[in-house]
Amino acid sequence: MKAVFLDIDGVLNCKDSRSRAGKNVGIDDDKLSLLAEIVGATGAEIVLISTWKNHWQKSERDKFKQDNLANYLDKKFKKHGLKVYDKTADSRDGVYLSRGEGILDYIYINKVTSFVILDDLQFDFDGCDLTGNFVKTDIQAGLTAGKAARAAEILTK
Repeated sequence: MKAVFLDIDGVLNCKDSRSRAGKNVGIDDDKLSLLAEIVGATGAEIVLISTWKNHWQKSERDKFKQDNLANYLDKKFKKHGLKVYDKTADSRDGVYLSRGEGILDYIYINKVTSFVILDDLQFDFDGCDLTGNFVKTDIQAGLTAGKAARAAEILTK
């Protein structure tokens, strides 16, 4: 399995985003189009690492539990032919997982063979030896064509 570990804020939106999700900053269509290009070129699945994952549900039968932000996320992705495949865990066996540890946990459990991390913050990626698969976006611009090309390159190595 190939995976795009995806943050939302600072990746699919930026400082100047005008799209709204209720009172929150929304997701920009141009950035979703770039994500769709990555997924289309690589066949990767999208795995949420963002705080947007908090109320998002993988199972269709549990979608009624989602909040408005998670419903908005699903609708925006569907509009671009995308679907969130899964999300990382925040804890395992009662132990808190950092963002990097959540990614490593997911890779191990799901036998991920190739992955890229799209995030505007570095978190603990160095300490988890994940920087070679990390594409850092900038809150000023979010996901750009150059960053999308780099992400696809990492996934196809």
